[in-house]
Formats: sequence, C-alpha cells, structure tokens
Amino acid sequence: MLAQVSPVSVGIGLRDPYVEPLLALKDRGALDVLEVMIDDARLDPRRLDRWRALSKRWPLVAHGTGLGPGDACGVDPAYVSAVSADLRAIGAHWYSEHLCFLRTTRADGTREDLGHFAPMVLDDEDVSVLAKNVGLVRSSYSGVFLLENAADILALHGEGDAAAVASGKRFARVLVECNVGALLDLTNLALQARNDRFDPMRFLEFVPWERVIEVHLAGGRRAGDLWIDSHDHAVDDESWRLLAIAAERARNLRAVIIERDENLPPLDALLAEVARARRALR
Repeated sequence: MLAQVSPVSVGIGLRDPYVEPLLALKDRGALDVLEVMIDDARLDPRRLDRWRALSKRWPLVAHGTGLGPGDACGVDPAYVSAVSADLRAIGAHWYSEHLCFLRTTRADGTREDLGHFAPMVLDDEDVSVLAKNVGLVRSSYSGVFLLENAADILALHGEGDAAAVASGKRFARVLVECNVGALLDLTNLALQARNDRFDPMRFLEFVPWERVIEVHLAGGRRAGDLWIDSHDHAVDDESWRLLAIAAERARNLRAVIIERDENLPPLDALLAEVARARRALR
C-alpha cells in the first residue's frame, strides 16, 4: 500500500503542464503523492518515461477513464491487459475507475461508444455486470482496484433525501459484492446533492468506510440549473467540509487528490490546496 509521508498522503492529479515544474520542485514535501491518468499512456507511451521519473520523487496512483466497468457488452480484455502492463511499468500503488458504463450494444451486435460517463441504476442486473467485469480486471491486474461514486446527473434515484439513501445503499452494495475499494469523490457527491436537493450526509450514512482508500476533491461550475463537476475551479467550501467528515470515518484512507482538468492554475495554486487539505485532515 502507499508509503505515506503524513498520516494521509495528499497530492494532485498529474497533468502534462505540471511535469517539468514538478521535476524542478525543490521542496518534495510540498506534496506526498501524484495521480496519473493511466489512459493518457495509450495516447502517448512517452508519458510512461516521464511518470517513472516522477515516481522517483513521489509515489504514483492511477486513475482510469476508458474501462467502462458497467458495460453490459463486457470490458475489452486487450485494453485491460495493456493498462495492467502500464500500471506495473510505473509501479502504481492502485488503480481506480468510474462507476459507469461507456459503451452499449446495437441491435446488430456492434458496440457504440457513448462518449461520456453514463450513470448506472445499480440494480441486480447492473451489479452482476459489474462483478463479471471486475473479475476480468482482477484476472490481469493483481493490485488494489477502486471504484468511484458517479454523479447521478439524470436523477435515476429521484430527488430529495430518499434519493441520497438509495444512492448510498446501492454504492455500498457494489463495493461489497464486487469486493473492491472505494474512491470517494466528495465533489461529485456535493454537486449531486445540490442538483437533487438532498443532504449529502444521508448518502455518507451508508458508505462502508473501511473500503474508502482515496478521496477526490475538485471544483465545479453551474450550467443553467445544473451543477457540473467540471474540474475547472478551486475546491469549494462544501467539499472541504465533507473532507473533514470523511477523514474522521475512513480509517483506511490513504490518499486525497486535488483534481484539475481545465483552466489549469500555476502549480503553486494547487500546492496551496494540498496544504489546505493537510490542515483539514489534521
């Protein structure tokens, strides 16, 4: 498991513009861990060399976007094999993915890529699909595997506190029946709570806290009447509040990652958020 500098390691999601500033950073203690987007290595294998250079300074964990663990048509064994090889090549401490489906099957049997993270109902059929696909991942990758709670932008479980209870219970069931760890995205939860008008604590009541290994924090924005986890702003106050609560409950928490994908600030701005996360954890 992750070698920690502090009781819980805090770091950032690695994006290409930060590679050189991080390699030149004199204060290694400014962060504890880096999270790489493992699918980026499929686009440019040269990233693996840069990641290995960074791994000499900080531990690496890996996050994915291309698996589609909820795909009813099954995950691609060749993709799983390639990603597993990359995970081993960089010495990733664990691998996380989104609890969603990415592809569907047409009537003629061909697959169609939806182009976005599609939320799941998480009924009996969905859980069966997830368990089968997680099993295939485990047949290729022997490390720790985490699933991330998804924002239910379609309000599949309705609105209000009853929706929070339903979402929390179903997320917990997936973690237990698939026997995986949890990546708890607190910003996803906070924004879903705003969209669906519920108290996020009602969701958190049902989280199997012993399975929470990692937390994501990000900043979202409003688009009309909908809050979107856009990763283009600083972490908001509600996410910080939820982090303090999660830190008290998740005894196996190993890492907190600050995510930023668009409107990238200078590295110093993200390191300031790392410092704030450390204060919240204390």
